[in-house]
Amino acid sequence: MWRLIKNKNFFIFLSAQTISQFADKLTYIALIGLIGLYPENQTSLLLSLLALFITLPVLVFGPIVGVLVDRWNKRTVMLFCEALRMLCALTIPFLFIYTGSIFLVFVLVFVMFLLNLFFNTARSAIVPNLVARDRILHANSVINVVSRIAMVLGMWIGGMIVDWSGWLGIVMLAGWVIAFLFDGLFFGFSALMLIFLKVDLKKPVKASSLVDRAIIRRVKSYIRNLHIELKQALKVIPHNSDLTFTMVSVLLLFFAGSIIYVIVVPTIQKTLAWGTSGVGSLAAIGAVGLVLSATLVGIFGNRLDLKNLITIAFIVLGAVLFSFPFLKNFWTVAIATFLGGMAISPVFIVQDTLIHHSAEEVIRGRVFSIRDWLYNASFMFFSLLVGMLATFTERNLLFFIFGVLLALLAIIIRILISRDQSASISSNHS
Repeated sequence: MWRLIKNKNFFIFLSAQTISQFADKLTYIALIGLIGLYPENQTSLLLSLLALFITLPVLVFGPIVGVLVDRWNKRTVMLFCEALRMLCALTIPFLFIYTGSIFLVFVLVFVMFLLNLFFNTARSAIVPNLVARDRILHANSVINVVSRIAMVLGMWIGGMIVDWSGWLGIVMLAGWVIAFLFDGLFFGFSALMLIFLKVDLKKPVKASSLVDRAIIRRVKSYIRNLHIELKQALKVIPHNSDLTFTMVSVLLLFFAGSIIYVIVVPTIQKTLAWGTSGVGSLAAIGAVGLVLSATLVGIFGNRLDLKNLITIAFIVLGAVLFSFPFLKNFWTVAIATFLGGMAISPVFIVQDTLIHHSAEEVIRGRVFSIRDWLYNASFMFFSLLVGMLATFTERNLLFFIFGVLLALLAIIIRILISRDQSASISSNHS
């Protein structure tokens, strides 16, 4: 690790992307603080709409962004994305103050997360140009660990910034406004660091006509072949119990995630009156649970039945959701949040592992791409659905219903998959 840190260009890159990750979470917490200005009966629906504008860039532009990033200078892409995100972050609070329109803010959020898509694509692609081939795995490990730390700090510190009342007395601005200003400052600092990044990249294609043709070909090919690729994958997935279980677990995971995002967040912020700082602090505690459970699964996972592990994780999540209305003390909620984080991490790890074990190499990429698309699509769909239900249904009732439903669905799906697997084995033996 120390050898990587001594690499000046890698250190600049790591610092810039860590600051960017911190700013990403600060953006998210600032947006929650802004939505918190609205009455409690509107926050769930507004959070679900926020999820829509955050997710749409990946769903719509994902296939195109990769083509453009491969054609452009990746360092330049990262630099300009950070500079433009700085402008967006600085614009959002004043746009809302002068127009009062949350929907104009959502438009800028869409732009910011489209830029985030470009930034992350370029960031991932540039790593092999910064370190030796035999150091790539170590570099990715360092990046992952530091990014998680930045995410935890971004949520925790962001919540304190938003909820600190002292800002009004010092600069006569609300905490959520200050959070966006800090956000812009961090994006700007990240862009400034990238100016000093020196990286040896292949010369991009200059002719814009070639870029245009490449984009058009890619879009046409994507549209033309999408149904063929889906058809091929759908022929394989239903006949493989592990892949079927994985895809269904994606739906369950983001069903649970949407409940946490749309219902738990306003409950903490408004009903329990712990504000945005409470949301940030509890999110950080949940992230600690994520890291701890990921470590434990890495150590003991090979000794366990992976599908049973993922089923137990959903039962725990269902129990946490069911118990949430009974939790009034911060530390009881913190324990529940920690357990929720502990339950979520194994689901991601098991999904990846089941695909690696079960999907043949010739279709593995498609299975992962379908899984990733399903991540975003299911989160957007369930967030909107839960947000609409929360506008006319008592929130505690939704906790009870969704908690029981999540646990029951996990058990039923596990039983059905086991039966199909046993039937398949019996058929093969006969």
